Amino acid sequence: MQQKTEFTDADIDNFQDIGDRYFSSWLDLVGYDGISNYIHMVGAGHIRYYLKKWRNLHRYQNQGWEAYNQQVTAFWHHRTTKGGTKHGADVINRSKILPIARWLLRLMMWKTGEGERYFRSLETND
Repeated sequence: MQQKTEFTDADIDNFQDIGDRYFSSWLDLVGYDGISNYIHMVGAGHIRYYLKKWRNLHRYQNQGWEAYNQQVTAFWHHRTTKGGTKHGADVINRSKILPIARWLLRLMMWKTGEGERYFRSLETND
């Protein structure tokens, strides 16, 4: 899957044949509870579909999203009040998703250059 050149139809079909055998063996070994997102993608033919569509997935690596997932996990465990804050007998329900969504949007804006472009456009439109 790390190949940078385009795959042929034969390469893709061979990949799916191997993936199908692997998926079947994995399912026999661990059952449906052992199917991760990646195992599902192979067994359901999603990777084959995208290989046929784009001929290569090297430029669409998932490492960036995995890094975001680690950051979200750290944010969740260290920066949110899981379960709300107690004030006497009252419990203030706080959204745990909203602060994460805001934080992710800020990260994506700056990492993609959109944040800088937005603020530069404000400077030129005085």
